[in-house]
Amino acid sequence: MYIMTKESMDSLKRKLKKKDAELKILHQITDTISYNLNLDEVLKEVVSIVSDTMKADSCLIYLTSDHSIILKASKIPHPNMINSVIMHLDEGITGWVAKHRKTVIIEKEAYLDNRFKTVSRLSEDKWESFVSVPIIHQDKLVGVINIQNKKSKKYQKDQIKLLSTIASQVGGAISNAQLISETRVLKEALKTRKVVEKAKGLLMKSNNISENEAYEMIRRKSMNSKKTMKEIAEAIILTLNIV
Repeated sequence: MYIMTKESMDSLKRKLKKKDAELKILHQITDTISYNLNLDEVLKEVVSIVSDTMKADSCLIYLTSDHSIILKASKIPHPNMINSVIMHLDEGITGWVAKHRKTVIIEKEAYLDNRFKTVSRLSEDKWESFVSVPIIHQDKLVGVINIQNKKSKKYQKDQIKLLSTIASQVGGAISNAQLISETRVLKEALKTRKVVEKAKGLLMKSNNISENEAYEMIRRKSMNSKKTMKEIAEAIILTLNIV
C-alpha cells in the first residue's frame, strides 16, 4: 500500500492549484469572448487575458489576410500601426510561425534570430524574450499571438501549453467575429452603392450630364468636403427631391 509523504501531498496540492487556475483562465475566456461578435472587443479581451496570464510586457495579435498577416491588436497602444503593419507569410518570426504553424520560443536576444525582422516603429522589437504561437481554427490559420518581455525570461512548458490552448480556444471566437465584421462592411458597401446610384441618376437628369460626369461630381464633393460619398449622395438626393 502506497502512503503519500507530506512532500508528495504538497506537490499534489500545488499541481491541483495550478490546474484549477488554468481552468479558471479558460472559463474566463469562454465567458468573456465566446458570445462577443465585435472583432475589436474580442481582440482586446484576448490581449488582456494573455498579458495577465503570461505576465507579458507586450502582447500583439496579427490576423491573416490572403497571403499576409496584419497587426490588429496590441497591449501597448499603437493607434497608427494597427492595420498598417503588414507582413507576408514567412516574413519575420511572426510570418514564419504563420507559414509553418509552429510555436517559436526565444528566451533571450530575440532580435538576433536569423528570422527576425525589425519594425522600426515597434519598440517591442528591441526586447529580449519572444514567444509566438499560431491561432488555428478548424485547421485554418486565423492569426498569430506574440508575447514579449523586456528582459530575458525562462518560459515553462506548462505556460507555453496554456498559451497554445488559449490560442486554440480563441480561434473560433475571432473567426466568428471576423465573419460578422466582413458581413457588416459588405452590407454598408452595398447600401452606399445604392445611394450613390440614385444620386447619380438625379444629377444626370437635372444637369443633363453623363453617368461618369455625375459620379465625378459626387467624388469631388466628397474629397473637397472630407465627407463620405454616401453622405454627399444622401444630401444630393434630399436636395434634388425637394426641388
